[in-house]
Amino acid sequence: MPEPVGKSAVVGRDNPNRDWWESHPMTYDWEKTLQIEPYSREWYDEIDRRFFESAYYAQDKGQAPFSRFMPESAIHGMRLLEIGCGMGSHAELLTRRGANLTAIDQTSFAVRATMERMKIRGLPIDVRELDAERLPLPENEFDLVWAWGVIHHSRSTETIVKNVARVLKPGGSFLFMVYYRPSLVYWIHCALIRGVLAGQLLKKSLNQIYVDSSDGFFARTFTKSELYVLLDPYFRDIKYTVLGLKAELFPIPRGRFKLAIERATPDRLAKSVLSRWGSMIFVQAKSSVGTP
Repeated sequence: MPEPVGKSAVVGRDNPNRDWWESHPMTYDWEKTLQIEPYSREWYDEIDRRFFESAYYAQDKGQAPFSRFMPESAIHGMRLLEIGCGMGSHAELLTRRGANLTAIDQTSFAVRATMERMKIRGLPIDVRELDAERLPLPENEFDLVWAWGVIHHSRSTETIVKNVARVLKPGGSFLFMVYYRPSLVYWIHCALIRGVLAGQLLKKSLNQIYVDSSDGFFARTFTKSELYVLLDPYFRDIKYTVLGLKAELFPIPRGRFKLAIERATPDRLAKSVLSRWGSMIFVQAKSSVGTP
């Protein structure tokens, strides 16, 4: 699989990935229009609105956000670890659905944001500033580990997977989303439009073009076969679901016109295309008994 490639810009030297996310927290504010007091109730409400509105694929129409992937029946009463809590949107959902949650993030901004959110919501939280590549947590501690859009930003996704297998109970579940390489974003948006038509392939690799167009200091993409190789030493019953944002269907600059097209696109039509060519892949796997 392609190695993670860093942004061309210089960030910090000790941990440039952590420094990038500390400076660019995921608030879903691509157009810089989130003019609301940080850590206020309204700030969290607007972050959630933007995130959940874009994630049309994560629940049936009229159902609770992300109920397709984290139904209460599978969460309630579980000892659960979230890797990369960000602004706490998923931490809140998981806690409200009855999880006994420990949330971690490598940035102090995310840890504070999640703690302040849960205080405002009146919910309990155990949130820690930890790096999943080290993960100093007990063995066989968790029933379920959740990581949405996180571990592909690590230079050592392999180390994180091994650590997850260690902290999961035998038969526990690992649910995560990473970037999917056989996608419209990778081959149309990046390879064809940016790489060939805009001439960027004359100056840099396709992997670097992809990273420069995405979030994070660096990022990795995966195929299903690469994920199988990554998970097979530690996990069984591996299942894949390909997903994508409606924006991926329209390789034009983001603006009012594109947003209008996205809103007018039926969910069923978007799912029919993006369930094969979307930029994300959701993975469900069970920890093997006797994990090495």
